[in-house]
Amino acid sequence: MIYNYRFDRSLVSGILQRLQTEDTLSQGWGGGREANLNVADDDFVANCRTYHHLKTTRIPSNLTRIRDLKRGDLLVTPHLPTHGEVSIHVVADDFPACYQYVRDDDHQNHRIAIERSYGLGHEVSIRSLGLAAWYGKLQWLRLPIIPIPQHESSFRSIIDKLDKAPEYRFGASLLGEYLDELRKSVLLQLRGKLEDIRSSGTEISFEAICEQLLVSAGYRVVRRNQYDSEGGDVDLRCVRERSDASPFEAGQTTLCVQVKKHTGTTDDSSVKQLLAMIADEPSVDGCVMSLGNSFTEEAQEMANNNGILLMTGDIVCRLLLEELGRQADA
Repeated sequence: MIYNYRFDRSLVSGILQRLQTEDTLSQGWGGGREANLNVADDDFVANCRTYHHLKTTRIPSNLTRIRDLKRGDLLVTPHLPTHGEVSIHVVADDFPACYQYVRDDDHQNHRIAIERSYGLGHEVSIRSLGLAAWYGKLQWLRLPIIPIPQHESSFRSIIDKLDKAPEYRFGASLLGEYLDELRKSVLLQLRGKLEDIRSSGTEISFEAICEQLLVSAGYRVVRRNQYDSEGGDVDLRCVRERSDASPFEAGQTTLCVQVKKHTGTTDDSSVKQLLAMIADEPSVDGCVMSLGNSFTEEAQEMANNNGILLMTGDIVCRLLLEELGRQADA
């Protein structure tokens, strides 16, 4: 489990020193030297509320999450080692072995044994790109120890990077970086949605999506599912008025499209099918629209040599994202 771990920021130097010299992360509400408020005691919640004159048991009850700690759990401490930075600490053992109650003038009596820490050398900004979702919620994470499993992969990624390259720095990211990451995330979700629908034959299909993109680009579909007896195949035959692009041109331009709802790499068979259909029409353009990530070298070479446009799933999804924006503005 991973937890967001709040602490008394007026005591940063002492908390940081304990981490660096004793491998312990301290927590307040412990009673100082006057009271014995051991979190392992059954009456801890009631005694803590009474001693600290709290109106509710909210904070003491939250502190009992210390009892749930296991070896390998992560404690994320915002604004440690300094304001605007974050460090990550790996719990050394299961409770109660990881916990110690120590008399302390600053009421930092609760001590949690830490196996290792990341970020104490100012490596991680709370505004780094990978932590944007966590940072956006940080102002609402007010209690001392709150589980944040939805953000574990982000912090694990930072740990993995620092294990491999301890000198790496996760600096504050710029807006452009965030927008680029957001675009990639949206495109990935779009691709997942397209993978879930049928390839063709229904109103909601990958072929229907591709047809909509062609129509939005100014094409008109004049024929579907055209075959010959020699392996030729065209899913969509489209025309566009040349005058739509330039007032100095007349007539029509024709585009034959092969649609492939593939995953991974698309081979050269789609290009061969397309070429077989347009071999006798030198003025006709060809395009293969695939949901796959890439095309084989053979497919790319064949397409380049014959003027065929290859569109990967990433390009199709980008066009679809633009189309969604246009429809939202309509």
